[in-house]
Amino acid sequence: MSLATFAQALVAGAVNGCFYALLASSFGLILGISRALNLAHGEFVVLGAYVGYGLWALTGLDPLLFLPISAIALLPFGLLWARLLAGLQEPVELQSLVLTFGLSLLLQTLMLGLFRADYRLLVAPVLERSVALGPVHVNWGRILLAGVSLAAVFSLHLILTRTRPGRAILATSLNREAAALMGINVDRMTSLTFLMAGGLAGAAGLLFATVHYVHPTAGTELTLLAIILVLLGGMGRLSGLLLGGLALGLTEALTVASTAPRWRELVVALFLLGALLARPRGLIPGRSQ
Repeated sequence: MSLATFAQALVAGAVNGCFYALLASSFGLILGISRALNLAHGEFVVLGAYVGYGLWALTGLDPLLFLPISAIALLPFGLLWARLLAGLQEPVELQSLVLTFGLSLLLQTLMLGLFRADYRLLVAPVLERSVALGPVHVNWGRILLAGVSLAAVFSLHLILTRTRPGRAILATSLNREAAALMGINVDRMTSLTFLMAGGLAGAAGLLFATVHYVHPTAGTELTLLAIILVLLGGMGRLSGLLLGGLALGLTEALTVASTAPRWRELVVALFLLGALLARPRGLIPGRSQ
């Protein structure tokens, strides 16, 4: 592998890692506050991608202008998500797997009927311009992907650690009964968390559509990535998700650059297994921010 190829792989891995952290943040929010595993997480992200793509196809404007709209469009799905999970009986983890697996299949079928199986990609001149970073040429689409993803994760961190509702959400995720005894409206905090998760999923969807092809079944891999990162990064820590995302992105990129794409899944699986054996509670264990 040449030095230029190695540098290109590092940049690509870092960009993907930033996006992976954003992708997993909404999954981790829901898991932390409700103990529910959402196998339809990727489908919500793909819905956000289709919203952004549809608006761009209709108007031809800069796709990033539709980032807030994609986020807002997924807020009702966040509330629906919360309503569905609220009726689950114990064990919540197992019941949520069954429910969201069915929801995943339903959403895939609906998207297949509405959008067909065509592969779609957001293409705009501003996203295709490239900038030279030494021997590496990176297009603005990937730079914006990394920048917006980092900004979203950092903003979420500030909300959770520097605002009163954010600290109430953290308290609720740690112990619902104790939070209720302290005067926190745990139902309201749960709904707020689901709204935030829906918005993050919608925003991640539009960003995903700028660098990856969107199709109705694209959500399956996104869900698996979110689960892997929550396991790898440690439960409840955005810093762990970011570190895990960067580690996963760099592993993928270096594997593809040095061997062949067909080895990517195997190497990532071995990397995850080794990381969990070495750090069974995640790279940065703990539930608090």
